[in-house]
Amino acid sequence: MPYVFEEDEAEVDIGFDVAVPEGWTQYDLTGDTVARMREQAVALYGNRPEELNALNDLLADIARVTKDATSGGLIAAAGTFEEYEDGFFMATVCVFSFPAGHGDQTIDPIRVIEYVYPEASTAREGAWLKKTTVDLPESGSPVCGRIYGVTDYEMDDALVRSAVMHTSYTLPGLDRRIMVSCSSPNVLQLEEVMDLFDAISGTARFWIMEDDPDDQQRRR
Repeated sequence: MPYVFEEDEAEVDIGFDVAVPEGWTQYDLTGDTVARMREQAVALYGNRPEELNALNDLLADIARVTKDATSGGLIAAAGTFEEYEDGFFMATVCVFSFPAGHGDQTIDPIRVIEYVYPEASTAREGAWLKKTTVDLPESGSPVCGRIYGVTDYEMDDALVRSAVMHTSYTLPGLDRRIMVSCSSPNVLQLEEVMDLFDAISGTARFWIMEDDPDDQQRRR
């Protein structure tokens, strides 16, 4: 999911990219993709009301979050919806960009992700979050902050529990901060889901492109 930053004083083009598994859908962020996923869910689970209702709740949440997020820094998103004999697997990956700030207003990427969830998101039994830092030198970021765990989100008439992982990235000289956010309702497969999210986050790269568009140099 490549993205090129529009920096007013940049001497070179700076971009950010993160790879998602083959077969995942990159969202257009207009709502059309979520609508197609809902149509797919109705076709698959139309005769199973309980599962269809759960999926409708989750898709409605995704649509709401996407609408709010595009005005708050969402620059790219992708996801998957796969059916198996014993259920389904659903996951999303979102990339956010926000100003770095200056001086006393400089944004610490590790602290930023602490504010992603309110206390209520981990108040119930089985919900938790852990904060850490991870070393991803291939990304070009000197240090990456991470929050991961199991969180609850209350909707009007439902509770959505998700496995989540948020990883923040910085690039010296770039006046932006990046956050890669992964989420899935498949909390019963938590270990496998977290391994997947860790692998996806590990593919993140800053890159620079000189005048020649064919001469892309990856920041190491």
